[in-house]
Order: sequence, then C-alpha cells, then structure tokens
Amino acid sequence: MAADMVGSAVVQETVSRITSYLFSKCENDKRMACIGHDIERLEMAHAELELALERSARIPITDVSLLRRRKLFERAFKDCGDLLHKCIKQQTMDAIESERLVTHSFPKRIARVTQSSMSSYFTGFRKDNRSCSDVRRYEWFAECANRFLRDVESGCSARRFMFSNPIVRQLLEGKTLEYKMVQRGILRHLHIWPICVEGRGVEAALEFRYEDRKTPMRSFSLVLMLRLSESTDIVGTAIRCLQSFMPSLKPVAEIVIGELTQLPLQDISHSHSASCFTVQGLCSYHTHSWRQDPLCCKPDGCPTSYIPSELSCKFPEQIILIHVECYVSAFEGSNQHNTTDGTYRNLMADRPPLKLAVGFAPHLFRECTPGTTTVEIIGGKEKHICYSLQQMDETVRSKAISRYICQSDLTYYRMGWYPGHGGAYFVVQKSGNEIARIHKIDCQFSQGASKRKRTK
Repeated sequence: MAADMVGSAVVQETVSRITSYLFSKCENDKRMACIGHDIERLEMAHAELELALERSARIPITDVSLLRRRKLFERAFKDCGDLLHKCIKQQTMDAIESERLVTHSFPKRIARVTQSSMSSYFTGFRKDNRSCSDVRRYEWFAECANRFLRDVESGCSARRFMFSNPIVRQLLEGKTLEYKMVQRGILRHLHIWPICVEGRGVEAALEFRYEDRKTPMRSFSLVLMLRLSESTDIVGTAIRCLQSFMPSLKPVAEIVIGELTQLPLQDISHSHSASCFTVQGLCSYHTHSWRQDPLCCKPDGCPTSYIPSELSCKFPEQIILIHVECYVSAFEGSNQHNTTDGTYRNLMADRPPLKLAVGFAPHLFRECTPGTTTVEIIGGKEKHICYSLQQMDETVRSKAISRYICQSDLTYYRMGWYPGHGGAYFVVQKSGNEIARIHKIDCQFSQGASKRKRTK
C-alpha cells in the first residue's frame, strides 16, 4: 500500500513538472515573440526619429522654439537607441539560454524550469510591462518628430517669400557678404558670413575693420557672433551691444557706432572669398567654444534651468561674442593712478599707445576657482583674484602699464572675468612698430611746436 502511494506521488509529481515545463515553455515562446515585436517597434521609432533629425539638419532653422524641440528629439533618439541595444542584447542572451536548456537531459530540463518557472514568469511579466510602456513612449516621440519635421519644412518654404531684410536672406541662403572701400587713406572693410552647425540653427559672424593708414592709432576692428532669425538686424544688434559697454569704453564704442551707421549697406555684395583680416584666434567656425549651449537662456525672462548672469542680462540673448580692438593712450591709462608726479606723467606721455582688446561672451561656461571670479595672466602665468567686472575695467590699464614698466620684455597683459555663466576679457598689448613710429613723429612735432611758442 505504501509502495503504491509513493509510486502515485512520483507519477503525480512527474506529471506536474511536465505540465509546468510545457506551460513555461509556451509562456517563454510567447514572451520571446513579444520581445521580438517590441524590438521591431523600437527599431521603427528609432528610424523615424533619425529621419526627422537628418532632414531637419539640412534645413536652416531660425525659430528658437523649433531648436528646443529638436534638442528633445536628439535626447529621445539617443535614449531609444540605448533601450534598443539593451533589448537586442537581452534577446540574444535568452536565445543562448534556450539553446543550453535544449542540450540538457529531459529530467534536468524539467527540474531547472520547474525551479525557476514562477520567479521568471513574474519577473518577465514586470519587464514586459515596462518594455511595452517604453515602446509606446518612443512611438509617441516618433509621431511628434514627424509633425516637427512638417513644421520645419513648411516654415522654411514660407520664409522664402517673407524676408524683408536682404542681408539676412542672403546669409540664410549660405552666401558670404562683403563691402570694401578705400578713401583718402582710410580702409573700411565689412565681412559677414553664415555658420551652420547641426543643432545650433544658423549663426553668423560679422567683422568690420576701420584702418586709417595716415593715423594708425585711430584704427579699430569689431567682431560680432550671433544666432540669426528672419527679423535679425545684424548692424543694429551690434550697435545695441556697443551701447551696453561700460563707461570707460564709451568713447571707443561711440567711434565704432559712428562708422557702422555710415556704412552703405545697400552696396554690400555677395562674395565667395574668405575674410582677409580675421582677428586671430577669434573668428572661427567653432562658435561652440564661446557658447556651448546655444539655448541656455530663454528670451524675455522665460523660466530656464540656468541662472542669468550680469552679461546675459546686459546683451541681447542671441549674442555669442562681441570683440573690439583699438588703440588707447598710455598716458590716459596712467591717469587712473591719480598721481601728481610730473615725471611719471611725462614718462607715460612719451610712451607709444597701447593696443586694447575687449571681449564679452554672455553665455560662456567656464569653471572658476571657488571665491574668485577673475584671472590675471602675466607672462603666461595665471593668478586668481576676486574682482567684479567694474573693478577689472577700472584697473586693467593701470595694472598693465605698471607691469610694462617693471618688465620691459612683457608683451601683453590679460585679465579675464569668469563668474561661471558668461565671461569677459581685457587684453592690453604693446603697439606695433608702425604705431610707435607714428607716435614718435607726433611727439617730436608737438615738442617742436611747444619750443617755438616759448621762444616767441
């Protein structure tokens, strides 16, 4: 009797395990089929996102809202690709595990499957639910990307008939613009070209050089980098930026503004030639270095994850960089000491003018040492100090002159202000040989005139 009961129990257990094995195998086959279908859906969503990104990359996007949407699709495309990779990897691992089970003996397969059938079933159930939710999410992104692409294409076609600014229209068509005039020994050269980088819309760089060959000290150059839109007034934006310069730079800014307003923009021509006077180390096609995130700040005070800086509030939102180079008197810089030493003042009056370069990048990101915002660079060596932008502006010229007196071989003095978001720099250099020669002639002429007055 006992033997019959044991035999019956063994048979019942065997049948139960066989049933469990068959049930688990059936569920596993369904789950594998479901995973395969999810992978196909993910591949399709991923391909739709890729299509929208590739096509929109070839179209000049000038609307900030569209650029922000494209940035969302870029992130969704990457996340979808990561999930797709994980699913394919999991599918491969499951297939390998199934092959291993087939190679085992039948009793071992029954024991192995029975041991893990319930746990794997519920784990797979939870994974499948999460997977289905993720698939639906990326399919929704793909639908939105298709609508986004239609908006970009329709907006681009409509713009062809809506342009009122011929300069911007030509830049968005990929043309380089140039104006050059030499009159009475004065060179005026304006050069504007578009910069198209995927994900950044259409940006442009403007260079304007004013060169007085008779009096080189009056010469200056201007560089402006900004993001374009259909309504952008490039020259007007440059003037707005110059009007935001600090009081000590107002005289220079007013001179540049005066020349910009007199430019005959109707005479600007389409040119394929590259700029012949690019300010070294500044005007390149890599605007990314001056504004890493082209959409870091929203215009008109819209909420953003970035804290606005002093400079980002001072200049228009689309500005990437504004840079001005000019010549200043060493004597004027020495006056900031408020010294009454006549010998010192005469020494400074005899010195050649200094070349001053000033740049503002309202959206530059640069890590700074805690407790410091300013970097002083002397002879290639950096020194971190805590200055405000106003303090740096007030002291940079006098500090440079003091350094030049102490170190005769020093060629340039630089101070940079980097609070984290936004940045500014001042570079004071010794002027070139031509400027020094003109200055020496002027000084000799002035001294001769003063002597003649005293002899009368």
